[in-house]
Amino acid sequence: MLQQFPWTSFLIFFAVLSALWYLGLLLTVYRKDAIAFLSDASSKSSIDSVSDILSSEKQPDSLEQDIMGKSRMPEGLEVVSMGALSFSVGDDSLGIDDNHKSDQLGLVADVIQELKEIFGILEKEDGTKQDFFALAAMISEKYGRIGSNPNIGRINEFIRDHAPFAVTLEELEYMWD
Repeated sequence: MLQQFPWTSFLIFFAVLSALWYLGLLLTVYRKDAIAFLSDASSKSSIDSVSDILSSEKQPDSLEQDIMGKSRMPEGLEVVSMGALSFSVGDDSLGIDDNHKSDQLGLVADVIQELKEIFGILEKEDGTKQDFFALAAMISEKYGRIGSNPNIGRINEFIRDHAPFAVTLEELEYMWD
């Protein structure tokens, strides 16, 4: 029975059936857009309405057209300029004063961090006092102004507390000069 239908008839039937399927799909899924397109096309000439639709940007008038709604920033978050950006060291309610905050962010903290790394190296490789002074000379060269820092006493105290050998004050003063 299927042999009685020629290929041209089958292809025409298939094309008409496909066109009806996509037209039905268009009217069910994109109903609002299709009605808006057809109402604009009937009021204007078809060429003008197509060019207007293609050139205009779609701007939602209400939340009904915009599915997700407008985005909102989380509570406590704000956009600031780069100059207004700063990082907090600690909470003032904890009793941290401004001098301590600047110490944590400044040159002293960097030197102490590098001293911790040197002490770690000395511990792993069983370093001597001479090894320490050789490595500390690199810190002194890197931070040349550290000897005149008013908090050099804190650095020296850190060295005396954490060094695996005895270090005198004269050696520490000579190290930073």
